[in-house]
Formats: sequence, structure tokens, C-alpha cells
Amino acid sequence: MARYFPKNKTEDSPLGFFFLFLYTASVLIRPHEMFQISLQWITIQIFIIIAFGATVAMHRPIKMYPQHWMILGLVPLIIVSGFLNGSGMIGVDQSKRIMISALFPLFLYSNCITSIKRQHILMVVCLFAALLMVHNGHIQQTAYQGAGWALGTYSVGYINLGERRITYLGFFNDPNDLGMFLVMNIPFAIYFYKKSQAVSKVIMLSVLVALFYGIYLTGSRGTMLGAGALIAVYFIVMNAGPKLFITIVVLAPIAATVITSLQSNMDESADGRLEAWYAGVLMLLNNPIFGIGMGQFLEEHGLVAHNSYIHVAAELGVPGYSLWGGALIFTALTGYLFVQDRISKKKLDDAETTLPPEEEAELFLNKTLFFSLVGFMITGFFISRMFTLLLFIFLGMAIASHIRLVKLNPEYAIHFSTRLAVRSMLYCWSIIVAVYISLKLGL
Repeated sequence: MARYFPKNKTEDSPLGFFFLFLYTASVLIRPHEMFQISLQWITIQIFIIIAFGATVAMHRPIKMYPQHWMILGLVPLIIVSGFLNGSGMIGVDQSKRIMISALFPLFLYSNCITSIKRQHILMVVCLFAALLMVHNGHIQQTAYQGAGWALGTYSVGYINLGERRITYLGFFNDPNDLGMFLVMNIPFAIYFYKKSQAVSKVIMLSVLVALFYGIYLTGSRGTMLGAGALIAVYFIVMNAGPKLFITIVVLAPIAATVITSLQSNMDESADGRLEAWYAGVLMLLNNPIFGIGMGQFLEEHGLVAHNSYIHVAAELGVPGYSLWGGALIFTALTGYLFVQDRISKKKLDDAETTLPPEEEAELFLNKTLFFSLVGFMITGFFISRMFTLLLFIFLGMAIASHIRLVKLNPEYAIHFSTRLAVRSMLYCWSIIVAVYISLKLGL
């Protein structure tokens, strides 16, 4: 399941986590970009370098899990794909990007979050950042030319016609990215609401309302659909059996394609999205081994795929999509199996099953992180954000929870195995196959 570095003694790294906390705040809140004098500061790079160095030097044991190896496997594959498609240096640059914005964060979050307390700290950072984004967006609704209080942020769209899609700093300057982050924070707000008492419940309920308000202000249909689908998935997971849930998961891409197809009759944007999906499938069929090269979809089609799954499959072929999709599906599937374990125990023992408090708390947290990941999977179906930093932050958080659960109860290791990871590399193709069948049927 995992490989160990030479030292086997158990040691935590408070310094590593401290700088990971600073890195998280810098990436999500982006305080250095709020002032003209600090715009060029490289605080994000400095924080992650120190966090990585402190973790490697002080944290023991250091482990590499299947998801780490999958993402690491993308690095040489991207380079080879680039050279085979005549864009070798682009492949080299893209592989560096994967190392910095995907592999390093994934490694750090999964290894450094060794307690529920640490996880809570980072969840609070996420919610605080989300609230700042929503408030900045609210200001953009009435300000002159849609300017927010955050330096250089403006709402986008047809301002003269009343369309003001909110944005924020850094990579949140796209309403779709901002909306995706807000959706992924919905489970966090619900988590703290359920754990809170009286006044705190009112506060967290207000936070939840703010998140939905922000989602509305993004004007992103994919984000709005993602928020609604996330709520639907919650009730399905908590009430449907595994077989029904798996059936729904398989049919979900078809349903999403049908919805997009129906919209295409009235919406030029939706029609262009379907064309991009079909173009991506053709790219995959014509270049199944190494794809067309990372970063080349836009060059080939003129538009991005507007679908993270198809985008990866088209650019990186069967091996690349299997690695990327495998890491995503394996993490989500592991989280789902943990959730189902707890539900099954409650049903078998008439809801009287008693677990150690720490294990019960970890299972509750795992459920929250699972639904946050589902938020990405749904919204990612309608936008191309396959290597966004958000994905690897939340993947790392989920993996950290799985690691802690296995330590608390070794029986859970059956859900966090290399065998399941390999199977997940096959399961992820159900999404591509479902979309392809739907498109071929002319939906």
C-alpha cells in the first residue's frame, strides 16, 4: 500500500504543518495580492518549499501512497507525450507545473494533517477565504464598473446589461473556479454546523447561506448545478444501497450529457460544449496512447473541453487519464466505502453501535471530505479544471483522513489498498464511455 523512506521512527513535524498552514492561507486568501507593494512577493513558493523541507527532514515515517505514485507517473508521461506531438518543451514546462501545483501539495497535505485538530484549522481557513470571496463579490454587484475591494478584482460579463459574475484574486479570477471552491466548502459549513451549539449554529447557518449566495453571484450554471447535485448525492449516499448508488453514478454522466444536449437547442454555449466533448473523444480515439499533448486541446479545437475528464483523456491518452482519473476515483471510492461501513454498522445494530469517540469523529470528518470531493467531481464535469490546485488540496485532505482511519482501525485498510487503486484506474473510464455513448446516440 505504501513505501517508506529509510527512517522508521514516528515523528511529527509541527514546523512542516505551520508552513503548510501559511501556504494554504496564501493560496486561498491571497493577502499578498491585496496590496500593490506586495504583488510580486513569492510567499506561496517560499512557504511550500519550507513546508516540504521541514516535512522531509522531521516527519517520520514519510509515506508514498497510490495517489502519489499515480500523479508522479504523469510527469514523464507528459514529457513523452509532448515530444511525440511536436511540443516537447511545452511538455517539460507542464510537467514542472504538475510537480509544483499537484504532486508537492498532494504529498504535504496527505502527510502533514496528522490530526483532526489540524484538519479543522485548514477547514476554517477555507471557509474564511470563501467568505472573503463572497463579500468581495457582493461589493462588485454595486460598485462602479464592478470593482471589488480586493485589488484589481472586477466582475465580468455584460456589465451594461446587468450581468456581473463575481471574481477574486489569483486563479479565482474566473467565476467558475471561484464557484467550484464555494461548492466544495458547503460540506465544511454543514460539518461545523452539526458540531456547533446554539450561537455557533446560527453563525454556521449564516456561512452556509453566504456560500449559496456567492454561488448564485458567480453566474456559473455548472456551479449551480454542482451545488444542487451535491445535495442530491448526499441524500442518495445516506439512503440508497451501494448497488443503487453505483448505478446512479454510472448513469450520472449520461444524465449530464442529456441536460447539456437539451440546453444546446436554446443555448449556443451549451451547443459548443457538446461539440468540444465530441472533439475530445475523437482526439482520444485518434491518439489513444499518448494523446495530443498536455495543453494542446485549445490549439486543436479552439476552445477548452469544458469537461475535466474528457480534457485529460484527449491530451494524455489512455495511460494519462487512467492515472489522473484513478487517483481521483480511488480517493472518492475509499471515502464512500468508509461512509457505507458506518451506515451498515448502524443498520445492523439498530443504530446502537458504539465506536471509540476518536474513530467516530474521524468517520464524520471523512464523510465531510468525501462530499467536498464529490463537489469537485460534479462541477469538474462542466469545466476544464483537471489540474487546479484546489483538487490536490482537497485530495490530500481526504487521503490524510483515510490514513488516520486506518491507524485507528486496521480493518479499514481493505478500502485503502493498492488493489482497489488499480481497479479505480479502470472504473474512471465509465465516465468517458458514458459520455461517448450519449454523444453517439445524438443526445
